[in-house]
Amino acid sequence: MEITKNQNKAVDDIVEMVVSVIGKGSREMDATEAISSTARLAGSFLFRSFGFNVADAKPGSAMLSEEANTKGPQLVQITHAVLQKFGVQIDNNKMSGSNRKRAESNFVDAIAQVQGPALEIMKKNDLSYEEMAQSAAIATAFIIQQSVNIAPEEGFGTAIYHYIEGTKTFPPEFSVVSEKPTNTKAPAKEATEPKGGSKPWWKFW
Repeated sequence: MEITKNQNKAVDDIVEMVVSVIGKGSREMDATEAISSTARLAGSFLFRSFGFNVADAKPGSAMLSEEANTKGPQLVQITHAVLQKFGVQIDNNKMSGSNRKRAESNFVDAIAQVQGPALEIMKKNDLSYEEMAQSAAIATAFIIQQSVNIAPEEGFGTAIYHYIEGTKTFPPEFSVVSEKPTNTKAPAKEATEPKGGSKPWWKFW
């Protein structure tokens, strides 16, 4: 699977958006909420790529499908491959159900916060729902790699749980987009931040 230049551009925007929207621009953000947000986004946009037309489904309803069973694992594979590229090794012996930590936030409430800005990112980079889902899976790997206070296996397990949730849950409708573009960028760095550094101004804990 080849990731395009536009998909890579979207990855940066997704991470910044999650820090801004879910973390409310805080310098420190809960790792589980950050990982679950991008994983839910990846799963939910992949779900939208299936093109289901269900008139009476309510947001949050379980939607089991062969498409989710077939394409959902691709998100896991992308995240695992990117983690390996980052030098993060996942010990399969440490992977278990107990590592799949669930976010405290409700799926519908959480996805409603990020899906609108994510749609704008998708359109800006001329991506399909499936391509955007793949970008979100890469963003998930990046957040796992940056989360210093949790084991990689815990972060990966959390991502897997919320990928499944996203691909098998009916999402809410997109909100009406304002005429003014939504600012999905995180606040500027404080003056005390060293210039020219390669580290992000935020961290996940």
